[in-house]
Amino acid sequence: MSETAIKTQSFIKNFNELAKQRVQGESVQWIKDLRQKSLSRFTEIGVPTNKDEEWKYTKLNDIISQTFSASTEADLAESQSFENYCGPDDILYVFVNGNFSASLSRLNKIPSGITITSLKEALKSNTSRVQDLISRYDVGESTTFVALNSALTDDGVFIGIDANTTTKECIHIVHVTSASAAEALSFPRSVIMAGKSCEATVLESHISFKDDITYFTNALTDIYLAENATLHYTKAQHESLKAYHINNTRVWQEQNSNLDSISVQTGSRLNRNNLDIVLNGEGINSTLNGLYCLYGHQHVDNHTAVDHRFPNCISNQLYKGILNQSARAVFNGKIFVKPIAQQTNSYQLNKNLLLGTDCRVDTKPQLEIFADDVRCTHGATIGQLNDDELFYLQTRCIGKVAAKKMLARGFVDDLLNTIQDEEINRKLHILLEPSFAQL
Repeated sequence: MSETAIKTQSFIKNFNELAKQRVQGESVQWIKDLRQKSLSRFTEIGVPTNKDEEWKYTKLNDIISQTFSASTEADLAESQSFENYCGPDDILYVFVNGNFSASLSRLNKIPSGITITSLKEALKSNTSRVQDLISRYDVGESTTFVALNSALTDDGVFIGIDANTTTKECIHIVHVTSASAAEALSFPRSVIMAGKSCEATVLESHISFKDDITYFTNALTDIYLAENATLHYTKAQHESLKAYHINNTRVWQEQNSNLDSISVQTGSRLNRNNLDIVLNGEGINSTLNGLYCLYGHQHVDNHTAVDHRFPNCISNQLYKGILNQSARAVFNGKIFVKPIAQQTNSYQLNKNLLLGTDCRVDTKPQLEIFADDVRCTHGATIGQLNDDELFYLQTRCIGKVAAKKMLARGFVDDLLNTIQDEEINRKLHILLEPSFAQL
């Protein structure tokens, strides 16, 4: 048996032992069954390798070579940096090292019509709603890390938005890992349920204020949009440069609902971001934007899948990346159009700006169309800064480094300018700053 195979077996065994403890300690029967089925699924399919098409360009050897353990500490050493990032007015639901922090959370100004509580509490008061959403996904079809999260997650956050509720206040879910939690393991779980004809803004942050701590985060977010609901959703990730982050986001949209989303990734040693959207009704509009800015030896892998199941729906994907030094990026976007989904408009574009001599991008946009009256396009571009534009700025007494930063910011501004919330925009600029400083 090879060394890699031995490490993989040890990795699976460690998680199996932890999962069995969670299964035995579970009191809600359907969750207990879900944990058990998820554990069986994880054990069955194991850890993906480069022989798996979905993981062809992303190696997990570093993760399986290390031992991580769940942390019970919820103390944050970098409190000042945390306050500067969050700002004074956010509605905050905060986890530190995977554990809920009541002292850092701010839940005293929750608008009428919105429920924000722990997932454990929601399973007591909203059991049928949460169970209905989760049961839409077949455990037998779960990927490795979805199954692992479902088997091991200890708690999470539930956000419920009542029908006809409209709020402009930002609901901010924060997962922060402190310097005191080296080699920590966490399984964040978020459930967001938007009722009919509501509108809300949610920001989900996965952050660390130290770049030299090693830990592993395996996150899962489920979002449900009822008929005519509108959700402005931002996911921001700025983990330690030695951290490993694997994230799965699943969105289920009903008739005439609107999703306005952006994913921003600037941190971690390795980041895998999976986004799966189901358009389960007519008149749905989905905007799926993404931005990644990397340097050093960072690696980011974005996989998106948009499933058009009904006619007259629109989906737009624009993912942009800036890579410097020896960074590497992967993009794989899939659009599925069912035979019934006539009059579908679906667009997908991945654009990359390479600033380092050792950068690499593997991009693969895909279309699988089984309807004949559609308008679907996809594309990808990889390029460098324009020398003429650099020269022009330098002739205007702008230094070369400053000129490169100006052009790089111009490359991403069209995405950032789509964010209507000024405070979210401010936060994202804070997270982007270390990457731009490397230019």
